[in-house]
Amino acid sequence: MRSQLSRALLMMTLLLMSSMAVSAGPPSNGDNATLQANEAWTEDTTMDGHVTVESGSTLTVSANITMATGSSITVEEGAQLVLTNGALLSDDLNAGLRVEVNGFVPAVLTLNFGDIAESGVVQLKLDHVVADGAKVNFTYGNITVNASGTDTVEFDVPLNGTDLEISVEAGYFTPTYVLWAKAIHSGGDTVTIPAQDIPATEAPLYWFQSGFDLHAHGDLTVTSSTVLGGNISCAALCSFDGTSLTGSAPIHAASTSTVSVLNSIVSGSRTDEDIVLHDEAAITYTNSQGTGGTTDAWVRILSERTLTTNIPNGSLDIYNIGYNANDWNDLTDANGDIVLVGPGETNEKKRMVAWMDGNGVVHQEDATITLSITSSWGTFSKTIDAPITSTGTIELDLPFITVTAVAPETTVGVANKSVSGTVTVENTGNAAASSVNIWCYEGEDIADTTQMVVSLGAGEAKDIPFTWYGYTAGEGALTCKPLLPTALEGIAESVHEDVGAVSEPVTWSYEEEVEEFPLIILIVALIGFGGLALYISAQSRKDREDFSEPVDQIPPIEDEEKTDASSEGGSIYDLQSEDETD
Repeated sequence: MRSQLSRALLMMTLLLMSSMAVSAGPPSNGDNATLQANEAWTEDTTMDGHVTVESGSTLTVSANITMATGSSITVEEGAQLVLTNGALLSDDLNAGLRVEVNGFVPAVLTLNFGDIAESGVVQLKLDHVVADGAKVNFTYGNITVNASGTDTVEFDVPLNGTDLEISVEAGYFTPTYVLWAKAIHSGGDTVTIPAQDIPATEAPLYWFQSGFDLHAHGDLTVTSSTVLGGNISCAALCSFDGTSLTGSAPIHAASTSTVSVLNSIVSGSRTDEDIVLHDEAAITYTNSQGTGGTTDAWVRILSERTLTTNIPNGSLDIYNIGYNANDWNDLTDANGDIVLVGPGETNEKKRMVAWMDGNGVVHQEDATITLSITSSWGTFSKTIDAPITSTGTIELDLPFITVTAVAPETTVGVANKSVSGTVTVENTGNAAASSVNIWCYEGEDIADTTQMVVSLGAGEAKDIPFTWYGYTAGEGALTCKPLLPTALEGIAESVHEDVGAVSEPVTWSYEEEVEEFPLIILIVALIGFGGLALYISAQSRKDREDFSEPVDQIPPIEDEEKTDASSEGGSIYDLQSEDETD
């Protein structure tokens, strides 16, 4: 019993010892070191090399560690780095104050070298030679010096401990940075103040490179500490509380990370952002101060901006996208998809959906996307707020037109005549459709029916009357279906049922022929008989008028002899005189 208890106590002791952090130190000769157990760095020292904290282990730092250029600490997923009341300090940094007009307010640098001489020269070093003819004016008192054509500016100044204010006005297309200020006097001694130690207004501090890497795939917790010149990336929890992050921005936060910045100061970013949140990374930023000026405290940048729709070759109107509120028009591809903004530095601002500016004001893009397709059934469109995730979806509400029934009034028809009936049309979709043409077929041929056009609201059904003309004897049936507009052919299955509905068969037969007196002949005959009757009546009336003439109008009776002569066949010579006959 006692032996078992002793073994249990021993195992507990070993477990407790293994859980306690071992006091050790970082590599100093460029080596690689892997921490497989908890470890604590409690002594100020220099680190030169690469340290990996494996999953399940914790590295605790409560000392000032000077990091040699190129060194790194990697915290694996499931591991932790805890920096408390300590510092990670780069041993070689290059920073500059960016001097340019911000809202037409000059930058002002305040220099104080202490009481080192009665007078001397102050020299300002720029990061590059300013182009000839450019305007980069430095003013001290009533003396202005243009830095055009040089990378150094000098003034005669007192060096007796008074503040020296130098203002800068730059109207120059290339960013210009002051790297340091140096005091030179006749005594031979010089005093140099690096950019990060120069008080300045309207001149944000930038760091041109980092001194070491800090890759936190696991948790990183920094409390009441300083990180100088670190290149920090986070994939899990990154917490900064009461911390000074100088020259350690931008901090890159992966989509899986959560960043917390409380009561901290971030200064001297290497870019225009202190913290870059990628995709869905979360952030809490409270009672803290960033680099300021034109440098945003944090920005959210999407890896890309893609859209999936239900409309191939659909029209897109895109408004106010990204940091600069860009507008443009585009088309979805044959599958209804589109990459609105792809990866790459040139379109980074179009992928920026939210940000906190240098004054601590939070902004979010006010972007919209309208998807539409136009056809003879109408224009179908939808407008959405642009997704603030790397992928988004937009689905148009569409009609769905179906012919559900074709019902002739009879199943027997007479050839060369017509049969009436109704077609039932339904819209089971989520959008109204107008001017829907219904076409009917006999087999593969288009049937001779009256035109059928109908408008249907979403969820509406209507019975449409029709007249069907048949010309040959035999049995036939109508198949009726909606005519699909050409513009909707790419989404045919989404907007109509192509099978249609089939009627009961109708038997057509020829009607027995009955010989009838043609109507036109009857009409002509009647007109003829009427005309003849009128003629006879008129002639009869004329004859009566002739027999009733007055006596004095009766012609006289000729002499009998003349009459007799004439009747006896005499000629015109019988009337001549004898003399004439001789």
